[in-house]
Amino acid sequence: MKHPPYFLRFNKSADRFAMIEAIRHLSKLGCNFEDYTYHSLGGPFLEDFRLMYEYFPEMRFISIEADADTIKRQKFHKPCKKVVLTHTDMKSFINQYEPRDKKSIFWLDYTGLELSHFEEFKSLLEKIATGSMIKITVSADVRDYAKGNEQEKQKFADEFRAKFRKLLPNPVAPIPWKKDEFAYLVQHMLKIAAEQSLPAASSPVVFQPVSSFYYSDGTCMLTLTGIVWNRDDVKSIFTAYRHWEFVNTTWSMPCLIEIPVLTNKERLKLQPLLPCAHQKGQTLLTKLGYLVDNNNSNSSIALEQYALFHRYSPYFMQGFP
Repeated sequence: MKHPPYFLRFNKSADRFAMIEAIRHLSKLGCNFEDYTYHSLGGPFLEDFRLMYEYFPEMRFISIEADADTIKRQKFHKPCKKVVLTHTDMKSFINQYEPRDKKSIFWLDYTGLELSHFEEFKSLLEKIATGSMIKITVSADVRDYAKGNEQEKQKFADEFRAKFRKLLPNPVAPIPWKKDEFAYLVQHMLKIAAEQSLPAASSPVVFQPVSSFYYSDGTCMLTLTGIVWNRDDVKSIFTAYRHWEFVNTTWSMPCLIEIPVLTNKERLKLQPLLPCAHQKGQTLLTKLGYLVDNNNSNSSIALEQYALFHRYSPYFMQGFP
């Protein structure tokens, strides 16, 4: 089975490190990491499991994979013996999942945008223990619905509204064609899905978001992280995450991750200026002394993204066998 090399992608890597940061903040809520089991669609290289074991070795780890050949590759890449490889799909795993009040961290890391992804998210919310965290990643590429002429675009929009009618905030409203607005719409659909599973009128717990991002990973992706928590105590989450620069506890517009490709030499030159408090992009651009994009404005924007996510941006080295 063919897989994209996720471990070589800057934006995806930053998303992983943001997840690590979100998990770290659970300790401010009185949570102990040894009480958690991490579940994920790890892919052939189990890159997120490698990071999770590095930062949270006390956790338990379960990888979920439907493809038998990919599991063979996972056996080779297991970062530690604690990672349990399961041969099943996410839907089947959730159907059989019995938390028994044990806390979990799930990353529902999907590559598309299907109604089944929302249903699996909802099913998991109805089962998972209080204090657990769920991160869900889905495609949010408006280009899938904006192809061709106006007639074809309208057809795609009608099909989208028909497919996701029960999750749309306004089923008859036009589909937004801008990347950020479409990502925001998909996030709103996840909010509606969460409210359908944990309605305020009858559920003592709520899915409280703590961060959301959108980024290009070959296609535009939307990723949302939240905690299942007692509805009467959500203020404690606001307090625990209030100083994190990427916090989003209000379901507001997701944050863009668009890290520019810089050489290691350029990054070392910029390092003494980081973190920047004001005019991040222009400050770094002045330090470099040349454009990294096709004009001054785009270069400044690109370097502002680097300033925001430089701690989450991996170093890639070229090697020769």
